[in-house]
Amino acid sequence: MIDSVKMRRQCMLDFYSHYEHLCAVQGSVPLKAVKANLTQGTLDLTVDSIKAADWTPLLDAIRHDKTLTSVGIRSFHQ
Repeated sequence: MIDSVKMRRQCMLDFYSHYEHLCAVQGSVPLKAVKANLTQGTLDLTVDSIKAADWTPLLDAIRHDKTLTSVGIRSFHQ
């Protein structure tokens, strides 16, 4: 099997490792808030401080993931 396909399939089962990989491909640093707010298949983020460039790997990781059962996105911006 092609290495990229194999890695993509493995990453579907581990959200954070896939997110880290996508950040590395894009040349950005994974957000600490993502790891801090990821527990037992649930991702609960407050997104007020997330920059536009940081959304791409985050949304792609969520799109491909098969393990998250709940994703919460909150904003306190007024």
